[in-house]
Amino acid sequence: MGNFEGNPCAIFQSCKSELFKVNGIGQKIIDSLINPKNEDWLNSEKQKIETRNASFVSQPDLPVLLLEIYDPPIGLYVSGEIPTRPFVSIVGTRNPTMYGQKQARQMAAQLTEAGFCIVSGMARGIDTAAHEGALDAGGPTIAFLGCGLDIVYPPENINLYQRIIEKGAVISEFPFGRKADRRTFPMRNRLVSGVAQAVVVVESAASGGSLITAQFAADQGRTVFAVPGRIDQPSSAGCHKLIREGATLIRSAVDVIEDLRPYMKKDQYLLNFENDKKDSAQESNLYQNLNKNESLLITELKEGEQLSLDELSQRTELTIAETMSSLTLLELNRHVKKYPSGKYELI
Repeated sequence: MGNFEGNPCAIFQSCKSELFKVNGIGQKIIDSLINPKNEDWLNSEKQKIETRNASFVSQPDLPVLLLEIYDPPIGLYVSGEIPTRPFVSIVGTRNPTMYGQKQARQMAAQLTEAGFCIVSGMARGIDTAAHEGALDAGGPTIAFLGCGLDIVYPPENINLYQRIIEKGAVISEFPFGRKADRRTFPMRNRLVSGVAQAVVVVESAASGGSLITAQFAADQGRTVFAVPGRIDQPSSAGCHKLIREGATLIRSAVDVIEDLRPYMKKDQYLLNFENDKKDSAQESNLYQNLNKNESLLITELKEGEQLSLDELSQRTELTIAETMSSLTLLELNRHVKKYPSGKYELI
């Protein structure tokens, strides 16, 4: 790149003799760079961008923080509009507990109300919950894809894809038609972390994409937050590992807001504390009409543990019949969820 003063466009406008002067560049690479079909591909890509009412944002018009990372993208395909708010990324496992989903939604909503734009990868689980929390709070959100803009992955998120475009943007570094694979996800993850002031990991197994994103964030000088969970819950193992390695433990969005206060307006900061109080009051009201047996079961499930019928019966000292009857009512009223394993968890 030293031969072309850091300008990638100059590479494609060069002749063979100039390219041969670059160390490490051989005939194969040169043939690829000056292939006459490149222009046909470019025209086709431009047509696809226009047809999908998308845009291609190139440097230096990318979000400022993305330009600071070690390997910034040359440009990004964008459907929708990238918000001008400060960004916070929320990531986590594709197989979350109800507790994890609830935390991701609440945290995304509160951070949105505080003036941040939520970033994630539109994957199943925590990513989806984070985007939904931001949208339900009336704010924008952006999703970085590990595939081209013309591919919705996972396919069940087609409605979420459209909602994100209406309020924010769906973004990709990859050309149209590029499918997601093991190489594209890490590339996507570096952008999820790189664009934001901080990354929040809600739930993560001992290994996985969320930890890769957290590592990128640390390398990029971003703040890494982690939500603790039960020590016997596999989906919290990754968060506990991050906390042991120096990530900031958080109990709610307020902890994130306190650390990121310089990026916020004072009235937004105060508003978030009021919303946090309201959430606590709403949770109290949610369970006020329960009978004694139902309240006992809710108390046992409030710690976030998944418990079976027998375990709940033993802990509450209710009979199996009483426990089953109360759990059925709680499930019908969407207070608890029953898993195929037969265990119950608080929603």
